[in-house]
Amino acid sequence: MPHLAYTGLSENWLWKECGDLHWERLARAHGMSRPDFRDASGNKAYAAFTAVRLIATELDGIGENDVFQLHAGLAPAGRAQFLSQQVLYRAGETTASARIEMLSAFVFRHSLRDNRSVGRASLTLSANLSARSDEPSAEAVARLVAQTRERRQRAATLREQHAVNVPSGQGSYHASPCPNNDFNGANFMYFASFPAWVDRAEWQFFRPAELLVTTAREVDYYGNINVGEEVIVRCLEWETTEQGELVHRMGLYRVVDEQPIAEVRTRKRPAHLGGG
Repeated sequence: MPHLAYTGLSENWLWKECGDLHWERLARAHGMSRPDFRDASGNKAYAAFTAVRLIATELDGIGENDVFQLHAGLAPAGRAQFLSQQVLYRAGETTASARIEMLSAFVFRHSLRDNRSVGRASLTLSANLSARSDEPSAEAVARLVAQTRERRQRAATLREQHAVNVPSGQGSYHASPCPNNDFNGANFMYFASFPAWVDRAEWQFFRPAELLVTTAREVDYYGNINVGEEVIVRCLEWETTEQGELVHRMGLYRVVDEQPIAEVRTRKRPAHLGGG
């Protein structure tokens, strides 16, 4: 049951599955059977996620043997960017249990295996996207592109933002990503590993009496690390609501140069655990 976690549908599995759907749609739109992209100079190009947005109403409502479907649409977002929208429905239901938006841009490495040498890539192929009812609207594309651009312009200020105090003490968590689990075949730290490290930090910082389930997550990606480099997760803001929700904003930083590589905003509520 790789798609399930302790509190229901695994958010991490969902990110990976939706990432694969995004890349498959992207390849198909460019007339490829698999996502083997090249730039104008013949360099290997990758569709790297720059932002992911998740809204989930009931990840904890999906359990063993439950049937669900993912509907995926893709739309161009300008400057070799594409936005996909994946919507998850439980069998027989018309209300979505989760909705995830993923914005990607094509990149390439100036130096082999150096994830600090990444730059934007220009493809020679053009995408051919036929209109579909499940593709992201023009308004959704414009909104996320504008928000991502604004946050990226402010990313440099993250270096000056210090960890706040959390119930366990100082809100700073040292992470040592493992190449066998946290990196993908393209040698990048996998996009789904970023929120996974935030979850580990959250568990250390707050260790809630009640187990929590994600209802909203926003990740903005600003960089990556090389194999062997370490990461610091800083809790920059947090609060609990009257409804028992935990809301926080965390930054991920490369230890070697203190550069921010991601900013993650999360909202969780107490999980409804089924029997078993």
